[in-house]
Amino acid sequence: MRRLIDADGGRAYVFGQRWGPERDTADKIFGFRPGNGVHDVHMNQGNSGRFTSDNGVWQDGALVLRVPESDRWVAFFLAFQSQAWHTDDSTGHPIVEPAKPTRDISVRIVAALVNPVGGAPERETVTLLNASPASVRLDGWALVDRFAHRQPLTGTIAPGAALNVVVALPVQLGNKGGTITLLDSGGLKVDGVAYTAEQAGREGWTIIFK
Repeated sequence: MRRLIDADGGRAYVFGQRWGPERDTADKIFGFRPGNGVHDVHMNQGNSGRFTSDNGVWQDGALVLRVPESDRWVAFFLAFQSQAWHTDDSTGHPIVEPAKPTRDISVRIVAALVNPVGGAPERETVTLLNASPASVRLDGWALVDRFAHRQPLTGTIAPGAALNVVVALPVQLGNKGGTITLLDSGGLKVDGVAYTAEQAGREGWTIIFK
């Protein structure tokens, strides 16, 4: 922060919620009048108890800094330990955990073909492995790309079997690196992987996730 303050042209972008102005109250830190500023510069969903009213979607706060001398961007994303990671996409409220823990459903993303041979449109695939001793129904499950596009899944994976899922729009596996997330029918993350541009640059090769 000191380097940013001293730098010519340094910028700080604060995303949060404005408060004030408080006409008859001085700022408790800097003393200027009227007191006003920006607060809630942190995740604003997944709250419970008296902070439930703060929940919402597309309103998380953050602090983004630009260091001009190196044209570098630095971002701070903050959250409280009491906030839930899994939240409803329409309300921002915590999603109630299922009675059976997701970790007991041992379906994993083990491989992906993100750069098939040939031009677009490419036949990208994601390979799922059921490592559990029981069949797993995929109805209501989804694959999610790095842009949060979802592809619904159906069918059943037998115990110890693998399923090759052909990727369909709007989901796309970019050749410049990305992420693949597997969600269950409750919208909870079952597994997630990431791959680099270097890995995706080998045309026709399947990326193995360990």
